[in-house]
Amino acid sequence: MRRISTAVVLLVATLGLGSSEPRTFAQDTAEEPLKILFLGDNGPHRPEARFQEIAPAFEEAGISLQYADSPDVLNTETLNQFDGLLVYANIDRIEPGQADALLKYVADGHGFIPVHCASFCFRNDDRIVQLIGAMFQQHGTGTFTTVIAESDHPIMQGFTGFRSWDETYIHSRHNETDRTVLEYREAGEQAPDRDREPWTWVRTHGDGRIFYTAWGHDSRTWTNPGFQTLLERGIRWACGQ
Repeated sequence: MRRISTAVVLLVATLGLGSSEPRTFAQDTAEEPLKILFLGDNGPHRPEARFQEIAPAFEEAGISLQYADSPDVLNTETLNQFDGLLVYANIDRIEPGQADALLKYVADGHGFIPVHCASFCFRNDDRIVQLIGAMFQQHGTGTFTTVIAESDHPIMQGFTGFRSWDETYIHSRHNETDRTVLEYREAGEQAPDRDREPWTWVRTHGDGRIFYTAWGHDSRTWTNPGFQTLLERGIRWACGQ
């Protein structure tokens, strides 16, 4: 393991989850603070910068993020110290032992939160692609909103969506087993075989839960109060709050 760092609580007012969006369904509970391992890398999406943009506000909300930049953390001893694993990285390969540890971690009841480029991680192991629920295939760019598909799902109750510039992901290798799509994006000419693209979804695996969203290319989305609210809700749901 090369590095794990702990978030410092600062700039909370600047990076707050935003009064324009409804807060998470768990905000007023007496739940213990969640511990989330944020796995990034040193690639073009600049995961550590994204971590710094949300960690202070999430710490204030009772979600403690710790940052790591190496897949060496994907072992049972390390993972079991956390309620959930958030992946935002471009890591092509996962070793068999690391994949086994991740699958067991989720099946045992922990949360798995792959975000944006995480759907192009670990694609040498089809078990992990299936765990995530699909694999990134291509993208354009644009400013857009999404269509909420499951307004009654606990993550989406009272959530009205948001508008942001982002990459317009198209996915392949979809795994619809135990998957519920929460949001779609209008695909247009990008996907002539379908008029909408699954964008945010949840899955189950054993006793564990997976939350994925394709939102999140850069600061324009990560600092958006709507995205921060959606991500907070997804983390809490995945971790059983």
